[in-house]
Amino acid sequence: MTKETHSSGGYLFIALTFFKFNSMYLNGYSILYKLILFAICFQSANLGSLLPDLDTRKSYISKKWPYLSKFISKRCKHRGFTHSLLFLLILLEFLKLIISIGENNIILICISYGILIGYISHIILDAFTYEGVDLFFPLGFNLKLSRLKTSSKGERHVYKIIKFISVNLILYNLYMLLELKI
Repeated sequence: MTKETHSSGGYLFIALTFFKFNSMYLNGYSILYKLILFAICFQSANLGSLLPDLDTRKSYISKKWPYLSKFISKRCKHRGFTHSLLFLLILLEFLKLIISIGENNIILICISYGILIGYISHIILDAFTYEGVDLFFPLGFNLKLSRLKTSSKGERHVYKIIKFISVNLILYNLYMLLELKI
């Protein structure tokens, strides 16, 4: 999948789960602060949706962080370890540690939640490609849910659908967050 599809997927997944996150963590904050936390959450999901591709030097995120990408891509094949449940569990524990060190700071919670949801969206979307993902690394089982080719006409259609749905869900979440009465 392309950067645009992954970004839209990250926004879609965070928009689908934000209502629950809002009710669990954001009650009691002012509307302005909720909007700031909303933006942090969504931008973190965008970042998380691009992170798994640090395993290839051709990706957008790898060009932004070339040294980290070089380190990871030398040790991991594309759509291998960084696209697995094992890595997802390691990431989850790392994010929990950061939150704990930060004494449950709401900003760190929002960043961590966004990164995790975005990361999950990336893995799920890549599972729909022709190449699939090594979800159960190191077992060597490649999960393919579809045969979409990256940058193909089919992917462009998927991108447009995801973008349309995510924009509408983001607007709905903003509506709910601001508790608008029409």
